[in-house]
Amino acid sequence: MMNTIIVPTDFSLNAENAIRYAIQLARQRNIKIVYAHIYSTPIITSEAGLVYVDSLSESIKQKAERTLSENIDKIYNSLGMNRNLLLSEFEVVEALTISSGLEKIIKKYKADIVIMGTHGATGLKKIFLGSNAVDVIENIDIPVLTVPGNSSYNNFSSIAYASDFKDIDTEMGAVIDFAKLFEANLNVIHIDYSKSIKDFDNISPILQKWQKQKDYDKINFHFLQSGKDSKPAEQLRSILENINTDLLIMFHKQRSFWQSIFEKSTTAELVYEWKSPILSMHK
Repeated sequence: MMNTIIVPTDFSLNAENAIRYAIQLARQRNIKIVYAHIYSTPIITSEAGLVYVDSLSESIKQKAERTLSENIDKIYNSLGMNRNLLLSEFEVVEALTISSGLEKIIKKYKADIVIMGTHGATGLKKIFLGSNAVDVIENIDIPVLTVPGNSSYNNFSSIAYASDFKDIDTEMGAVIDFAKLFEANLNVIHIDYSKSIKDFDNISPILQKWQKQKDYDKINFHFLQSGKDSKPAEQLRSILENINTDLLIMFHKQRSFWQSIFEKSTTAELVYEWKSPILSMHK
């Protein structure tokens, strides 16, 4: 079941598009939405040193609350909808990072999923600075659905799930449960860098086992054999381009700070570059 969605916004155009996406999904599935804005209060330098001003924090919060309400009303109007058609809440929270602020909201509402827009980045900015979307993916325990600026919701009739097959037994159940909510065709994708194709004759029984356990037969398997020097994101993209995919599901393995800088994350790369929504879950 999916009962509560958290949708953070920085009032950008991409964030507004993610809100429209979430509204359309919530309307179809009768889900509650919590619209959220995370802010931080600047530290002021004075003769006494660094000073945190309570009155400034309260002023920023009040302005953000007004802006959030006006922004949401504008989006509903653009969709020709009344805000009262959906159950919704507003949250403006002060925090050092968007992920730490969202943690408070998720705990308060026992939310099931975060839906947010992604801006994209290139070059050194992508590698070292990251983005709010990647920060949330790496630090939030519940699933995060990232929505590119040009995406619009049209139901999830075809879902792709990229797996390294290391934790297939623990991951597959959650993926099928999500696909069943939308009665979607589920395409399981695996890119192999060592085994031969003949070693994958045992894949069919694995899928049949899950079809039987979950009473769900809309599952297909796609296998790509590739060299060890190939880039996972590029290989995955080559498969996805040949599948009519409404949503890509990936399991993101939490990494240490230095790993996040020096090792590339396939999930993070695709969040920046892929043109369809991505649902990221933690391993």
